[in-house]
Amino acid sequence: MRSQDTAQLGIDVGGTHVKWALTADGEVVRTGEEPTARQGGGALLDQLGDLVNRVGAAVDVVGLAMPGLVDTVRRETLFVPNLPGEWHRCPVAERVEERLAGLRVRLLNDARAFGHGELRLGAGRGAVDALFMTVGTGVGGALARDGDIIIRAVDRVPELGHLAVDPNGERCGCGAIGCLETVASASALVGRCARAVLTGQSDILRRLSGGSLAGLTARMCAQAADEGDPWALDAFARVGGYLGMAAANACVLLQTPLVVVGGGLAGAFHHMAPAAERILAERVGITGPVSFLKAELGSHAGAIGAALYARTSTTGPRLPRRSNAKN
Repeated sequence: MRSQDTAQLGIDVGGTHVKWALTADGEVVRTGEEPTARQGGGALLDQLGDLVNRVGAAVDVVGLAMPGLVDTVRRETLFVPNLPGEWHRCPVAERVEERLAGLRVRLLNDARAFGHGELRLGAGRGAVDALFMTVGTGVGGALARDGDIIIRAVDRVPELGHLAVDPNGERCGCGAIGCLETVASASALVGRCARAVLTGQSDILRRLSGGSLAGLTARMCAQAADEGDPWALDAFARVGGYLGMAAANACVLLQTPLVVVGGGLAGAFHHMAPAAERILAERVGITGPVSFLKAELGSHAGAIGAALYARTSTTGPRLPRRSNAKN
């Protein structure tokens, strides 16, 4: 990249890793990642400021994707799961800007950033209307209408993980019963496979986990499924069925012809897709044909989407500073 060219830096903050992507002229220049600072909110904000200063010599704007609920106008976090610190009404974008030399920071939810990346450069490119699902520790989503991801002032459209899919199910972290996250997340998958380890009914899962429930991971479950373990295959089919149910309900309401799935479980997409596609096919008379596709941008989709979002969302007035955050 020539020194006079400007670029956009996208940062996707996760519970374990901070991923970043540098884009220019709507294309990805390079990507990277590093462990997330876990010492508190101030330490994470310092890390983000240092990251921008290290990576972004020619950067003209930063897109910052955060988990949880954010206010994109005031550029504040409202609720952030799985990150130490006081995040309620934290002016996180402004706090990062204070660590930079005049760069503007744009804030959005991480699932919407994922959707933005996949819509522009991934499996959804060229789509007019599309639904994007991220499946990992939780379940997130993004919705494209008329060629753009819907991003509201309080960025919670659509919170797919909290669609009710099992009225007799478990209580979710949000307080409701039977949310999609309780049956179609990585933790739900591991919990189902753990029963096979606990009861000794899966030699493959027991071998991969060393017989330890604490050591069992979603990646091990995926490997077991690849090796043909019936318990793991059933667990992934169950996840796929619930994803298909949620996607089908959304497509009935929104008449969306494309569903793109990414996130930590997307590597096992081929184990989940058949069950989801069967449920979508049952509703084809109402929805029309719906394509169910794997995301293309991998683990950096959110960072790429944040950079592309910042590139096209650089206008707008600054709001007054707030001083009630503790970070």
